[in-house]
Amino acid sequence: MSKGFVKAQGSHQFLEFWFNGKYILQTFCSHDNQDINDYLIIMMKNQCRLGKDDFLDLANCPLSREGYVTKLVERGIIRMKDLPVPSKIE
Repeated sequence: MSKGFVKAQGSHQFLEFWFNGKYILQTFCSHDNQDINDYLIIMMKNQCRLGKDDFLDLANCPLSREGYVTKLVERGIIRMKDLPVPSKIE
């Protein structure tokens, strides 16, 4: 899963999500790239601040980075002031 997640520094298998240079959240990932079982789905969906269906869409690619950011904004995880300001076209 990429979508803006980067591997955290250290010995543990964590992915961090950053947006506009700000740390937003992290999630655990399996050590051996195994299929994600129900337990891991529950843990990772909560860490990613998503419901199960949205998390599976994020992991399986139908949910884009932009769509994920929109969901985080809707849930108050990313604030509107963190969003990039559109450039003014004249």
